[in-house]
Amino acid sequence: MAARSTTRPPRIDAPKLGGLIDSDGDELLAHGIVENNRYTNTDLSERDLTGIALSECVLSAPIVADSDLTSARLRDILFERMQAPSLFAPRSSLHRVCIQDSRIGAMDLFDADLRGVTVADSKLGLVNLRAATGRDVLFRGCIIDELDLGGGTFTRVAFEDCSVGVLDVHRAVLDQVDLRGLRIGSIRNMGGMKGATIDAHQVVALAGQFAAHLGLRVED
Repeated sequence: MAARSTTRPPRIDAPKLGGLIDSDGDELLAHGIVENNRYTNTDLSERDLTGIALSECVLSAPIVADSDLTSARLRDILFERMQAPSLFAPRSSLHRVCIQDSRIGAMDLFDADLRGVTVADSKLGLVNLRAATGRDVLFRGCIIDELDLGGGTFTRVAFEDCSVGVLDVHRAVLDQVDLRGLRIGSIRNMGGMKGATIDAHQVVALAGQFAAHLGLRVED
């Protein structure tokens, strides 16, 4: 019998959505308070959305390019088929947010607060979570070029059938972070891996990087 994993999975609740009203998005403005709306094919390019509070909304096929969502508060939100060359949302809060079937070039969420967030079936370039706090976060079916967790604090984060080119964990604080479902190209700042879970196959695949980190010389 296989040993039971002691790594706790994320606790994920789907966004609470209901009674949505179709809208064209004209009310999506900086520091606005918006709830219970559905947006379809809304172009948010270069829009100032700093400090916006958005709750119980669906954004279907939005275009997000050079939009500013600094300090945005997003709660119970579903993004689907989002096209975002850049998603700039530092110091934002994302609670019960799902991003699926999307293509995002650079996702800047540094110093953000993520709780109950799912990113599924998406292609991501740089995911910048430096100095962010993440609790109960799931990546599923994603291809990620670079994931930067430097200086962040992450609890109950998991990956299912994902790949990443470069994983940076410089001074990260990890607790119950399950990397077994993540194919990893390379790891920067290996010392930040404490608190993560990997499997035996990953240990073998990453043996050279572990040896280099420890200053070991491997010879036949």
